[in-house]
Amino acid sequence: MSAIGILGGMGPQASTRLYELLIEGTQKYTPAAFDDDYPEIILLNVPVPNFISNKNQLPNAKNILIERTKLLEMAGSTVNGIACNTAHILLPELQAVTNVPFLSLPKLVANRISANNYKRVGLLATPTTLHSTLYDEALDSTAKLIRPNTKLAKIVEQYIYKQLNGTLSTADQKDFRRQFADFKQTNNLDAVILGCTELPLVYGKTNDPNILDTLQILSDSLLAYYYKK
Repeated sequence: MSAIGILGGMGPQASTRLYELLIEGTQKYTPAAFDDDYPEIILLNVPVPNFISNKNQLPNAKNILIERTKLLEMAGSTVNGIACNTAHILLPELQAVTNVPFLSLPKLVANRISANNYKRVGLLATPTTLHSTLYDEALDSTAKLIRPNTKLAKIVEQYIYKQLNGTLSTADQKDFRRQFADFKQTNNLDAVILGCTELPLVYGKTNDPNILDTLQILSDSLLAYYYKK
């Protein structure tokens, strides 16, 4: 037996969407007609303290996630994913306590960027992710990474929290799409990374290949690993 393990809860809605994407994506690999056509999925909705905005909470969050990582292995996971970009700053510590491989979202996104030969790529994300080097290190010299200015970064953060607390309106979603388009056009970007797993929910469904939906990329990669295709 094998299973896909997910460290979720950061936030819960993004984790739910990842689960849905895994179920929908199974159709690429099986008839998806009966229950046993689908993969076993272990989703832990982990209520960690808000280390994304408050770095003082990071040690406590790390300890919690380390214990849940061990739990995923005990439950039978054979490949793991984290339904949160920012939590990848803890990936080395989490990988160190388990034999089950984690798929790194920044590396998966970098592979997609390289495959599409994108040269100028924008990053919209939480302040913690923007201030980190997660995506810089993953991209290396593959593409030039462009961050939003302070004003746009604050607007994006507000929409992330509106999504989390259930107050995001249709008008908010339209405004985010407008801000997104302005960011892409003004900076002459080939693509933009929705580098917080709440942002695909804020943006809404799209088939635009120039929008790098980190939830969709993680789902695709977890399923490909699981089915070894």
